[in-house]
Amino acid sequence: MIFLFSKDAMSMENFPRYGNRYWKTTNFDEMAEKGTEFLRHYTAAISTSMAFSSMLTGKNPYEFTDRKFYTNVQPTQFETIFSRLQTEGYDCHILWSSDYMVGAWPYVRCFGDESRTHIHVLEMEQICGIQRPHDFTLERDDALLKKTKQLIYDELNSIQPASKQFIWMHLPHVLRGRCSYGDDIDVFDEILGFVRRKYGDESIYITADHGHMNLHKDIMAYAFHVYDLACRVPLISPRINGIKKVERITSHTDLMDIILNGRIPEHDYVLTDSQYYCQPDRKLAVIGQRYKYIYNKRHRSEELYDLEWDPQERYNLLERDRYDNEKGGLRRITELYFYPYRSEAMKALKGLRAKKEEIWRNGTWSEEAYGSARSTMRHIIAKIQAELNKC
Repeated sequence: MIFLFSKDAMSMENFPRYGNRYWKTTNFDEMAEKGTEFLRHYTAAISTSMAFSSMLTGKNPYEFTDRKFYTNVQPTQFETIFSRLQTEGYDCHILWSSDYMVGAWPYVRCFGDESRTHIHVLEMEQICGIQRPHDFTLERDDALLKKTKQLIYDELNSIQPASKQFIWMHLPHVLRGRCSYGDDIDVFDEILGFVRRKYGDESIYITADHGHMNLHKDIMAYAFHVYDLACRVPLISPRINGIKKVERITSHTDLMDIILNGRIPEHDYVLTDSQYYCQPDRKLAVIGQRYKYIYNKRHRSEELYDLEWDPQERYNLLERDRYDNEKGGLRRITELYFYPYRSEAMKALKGLRAKKEEIWRNGTWSEEAYGSARSTMRHIIAKIQAELNKC
């Protein structure tokens, strides 16, 4: 039995183990103590469909060379968790909310023999935040939440046990009955408790597709940014080779190897991408053990962070001047911010840039123009929708 339990937009800072001072997550904490806890685990992409593709295949988004934009795709030719387990005789299931049949399935198609993969669609998503018109303020609804939890439990109970079985349950951004990102972490932990009792701790892997910015850097939600709050995610597995904590960098591209082979790969760098190669707003993060490099395609700009010195990513080490809003005028930021490791950081930058150049590609002129037109149209539609929502 293998049970992959994930949640959408679940940030590390939601959990007491990583600094949260509000929630109590008894089941999550117990699983971390009993299993292997990955402390620097990164999603390969901060959009759900791209993250799913990497989680299920072990491939980074740039390796899907036929995927240029967010468009419907054909089933992947890569081996996936589903195809591998189906070959080994596993009964495979997916449990998720109905929106993923529209916003994920057509863009992922990494589900092995789709005719043999059982899909359980549950109405468990609370639409909120950037996805909802601002005509009223959401409030908690305990009765609705109770129904949502029971719907999940009933669906899990309806799955007939098999000697070889793989279940992937992915919970939405916010469960019905709660009202904001991060407002349902206690419910997530409660559902985890049910899963533990039903399937046993040695079967369960816990993670998220990506995190969210939670208004850090004044950014709403997550797309399309590759800062740590959006791209560093929890991962808890059953104990692997006696290892309690993994402090080196790991990636969602390792998830397939971790689940199927019990192996933890080692990396000099891991990647987090935001879009496919023909899209104009693509941002790519190359993350080393200490330093993180970000390349912004639209502006051809670069960022470099020392995650050990500055885990909040406050200061871009490649920034020289910054405008002083209070007093006016540019200020030489290197004279105002103390950072003693600049020479080491510049050496690290060379390797990070080289990794970016190694995997970076652009589309043809026509592909890039088409990508820009799609992006512009999407922004226009979003603005029109926002105005309509005000009416």
